[in-house]
Amino acid sequence: MPKNKIMIVEDEGLTAAYIQDIVESLGYVVTSHEFSGEDAIESAVKGKPDLILMDIKLHGRMDGIETATEILKRMSVPIIYLTANSDKTILERAKITQPYGYVLKPFNSKELQSNIEMALYKHRTECNLKDSLFYDTLTCLPNRALFFDRLGQALKQAKLSRQSLALLMIDLNDFSSINSTMGNKFGEPLLVDAAARLMACVGEADTVARMGEDEFVILLTNIADTNAVCDAATKVILSVGKPFYVNETNCALGVSIGISLFPSDGDTLKTLLKEADIAMYRAKEAGKNQYRFFDETCDQMNRDVGFLLNKVCGFVTEHRGTWDHDGWVDLVIDVKRHGIPFSNDVTQYIGVLLETIKKIYASALALPITIDVEKLIPAMCHETLAFIMENDSIWKQDDWNLLLTKIKAHGFKLTEDGNHIIRDLLESINALYVLLCKNCSYGK
Repeated sequence: MPKNKIMIVEDEGLTAAYIQDIVESLGYVVTSHEFSGEDAIESAVKGKPDLILMDIKLHGRMDGIETATEILKRMSVPIIYLTANSDKTILERAKITQPYGYVLKPFNSKELQSNIEMALYKHRTECNLKDSLFYDTLTCLPNRALFFDRLGQALKQAKLSRQSLALLMIDLNDFSSINSTMGNKFGEPLLVDAAARLMACVGEADTVARMGEDEFVILLTNIADTNAVCDAATKVILSVGKPFYVNETNCALGVSIGISLFPSDGDTLKTLLKEADIAMYRAKEAGKNQYRFFDETCDQMNRDVGFLLNKVCGFVTEHRGTWDHDGWVDLVIDVKRHGIPFSNDVTQYIGVLLETIKKIYASALALPITIDVEKLIPAMCHETLAFIMENDSIWKQDDWNLLLTKIKAHGFKLTEDGNHIIRDLLESINALYVLLCKNCSYGK
């Protein structure tokens, strides 16, 4: 455990040396010894001590009380005054800085030790209490109180600078069911992992907060346009949608996201939160694992995913697992000609899907029994797509086992590598499903 750091501010050299000997004999680290208030302020900011022992009488234009006042403007640190003066006027001045101790000289080591230990304990307790008031104790994310404060400040700034904001209300689909069946020992680590994934999806200027057991909210500030909000929501769905592995158990969580925008949807904290919440429930009603803007009404286009799977499966079997760049271009042109909304992300995951199906093709050919590869590959893909749509991309270990059983029935060998291939297949198809829904559903 790191040793606490203490800074000594004392204008008498012999007294400072005596204090330092006591402090170091007690197991603390002395960051520096300063003679003047000006030097003490600079040293405190740089050294970030855990406690300051402050003489009231100092060299220079500032005394210890004035120095403590300036330091406390810059940082939160407990201060113990060391003084030979018990004058009532000085004591009243010192009280303004809310010191953690007031030790009269001369003092002994035990007296100083007890004051240091109590000051450190009191300050640590106060910090923990402050954190518990504003931060969620499980995920360490801002709680409702801190989020409301940040949103209020962000709205004031956005109104002054005429910038846009977005609220993303996020519900972890089916978490309550998982938590009730698996217990808190599984559910709590799952929430911590989900919170970390949400944090990784936003920038430093944005805020992720926990609003309830399985409900989170993201505040996006200074957004360029609504396409940026779409990208952020999609990133959240893809990130949280990846399989979780907690306590040697597989599961997956989907998310339903409701989005409200400032200033187009409203200009008050209460209005924006209410509208984002309404939009979130619209996303849940639409099939979960999706996002909806408050005024969004467009439908998803599930048939395009099925068409895309057929084209990719046919492409792999037709080319016998090997193709050149011209073949790839022909496939892309054919898919675009069908009218499927395309993007760089869609293209990327089509490539991932192709490579995964290529592995399935190679594995099927290596089986000791004869398998009709042209039937096996599309059967596995559509079985996986049906699994995604049936479960709204939310599944548990038992569901995963059922999928493996269905795929095994088609003749695919479930080795360790085979299980990894199916996980890759599931992730790539799910990503394409999410991305195509994104491109099709946004009609602003």
